[in-house]
Amino acid sequence: MSRSPDPRPFDAHALERIDSPEATAAAYFSIFRSPRATARDYEDFESWHARDEAHRIAWARVERAWDGSGAMRTEARILEIRERALANRHRRKAWVRPAIAASMALAVLGGALAFQQYKSVSPVAPAVADSRELSTGVGQQGTLRMADGSVITANTATVLTVAESDTRRSTALRDGEAFFEVAKNPRKPFVVTAGRITVTALGTQFAVRETDGRVDVTLAEGRVRVDMPAVDGRPAQSATLLPGQELVWNGRGYRTGAVEVERRLAWRKGVVDFDRVPLAEAVAEINRYSPQEIIVSSPSLARHPISGTFRIGVTRGFLQSLEAAGIARVENESATRAELVAP
Repeated sequence: MSRSPDPRPFDAHALERIDSPEATAAAYFSIFRSPRATARDYEDFESWHARDEAHRIAWARVERAWDGSGAMRTEARILEIRERALANRHRRKAWVRPAIAASMALAVLGGALAFQQYKSVSPVAPAVADSRELSTGVGQQGTLRMADGSVITANTATVLTVAESDTRRSTALRDGEAFFEVAKNPRKPFVVTAGRITVTALGTQFAVRETDGRVDVTLAEGRVRVDMPAVDGRPAQSATLLPGQELVWNGRGYRTGAVEVERRLAWRKGVVDFDRVPLAEAVAEINRYSPQEIIVSSPSLARHPISGTFRIGVTRGFLQSLEAAGIARVENESATRAELVAP
């Protein structure tokens, strides 16, 4: 007697054609809660989950909805699967074994440990979830959306790493500048490390810039605490910023003051905005966004104040504006260099 074909209405390739990531996540979760899930299903899921941040966000929402319903905590079969998955967390290929029990251990947990690692592996050391890196080249910007709705926008030539545990959301800024729009969660502070300082927020909007050991923190909304290390025999220091304030740490001490947030963060709109700043300072900012380096030929010209709004990455437009205003003349220009001299 011939065996009837498997009637299950699950096709991973058909899922790829579903427009909504939420619909795809729900379909995967459904098949994972059944005994019909196969090793190929897990392989397809891992590929889908890793491919796009929107997929990871959709999957996290499905997990939270299920966990929040109480079923994860009250259904004996799921509790058993959770324990078995915790025990096998570090054996990443365990799900390819043919045994139904092993595949189900990862299935009903829905990838929370094996794929996204959002759950704790011990009461002492919470597991890091979805650690990843965001980097941008000169003149580029990039955006990363976290599963909790927080958004990180990286400015030119920036490298940062994002991670999450059960008790903390963390970003390590190794170079460059980023703007953080933090979803409020009192149980999971959002912590940014840059240089030797840390910035802690619960729900706010702020920017951090790290350049050659100097760190600038600009607060747009909410409140943040900045912790600075002990140095030169002085104890560690902390400062709390309010909206419209900026803290500058130079490696030995810090200062705070009022700042025009819109002008300071104009790069988020694709421009830089100067208000009577020395030409040398303006040139240094323009140089951040272009492989063409501008050189100011003399100290007196470097001190000349300029004002204006300029599109980032369009160095030629900046140079033309200086010439048109009679501030400077461009000499020895090439693809990698331009010299400013007195007109």
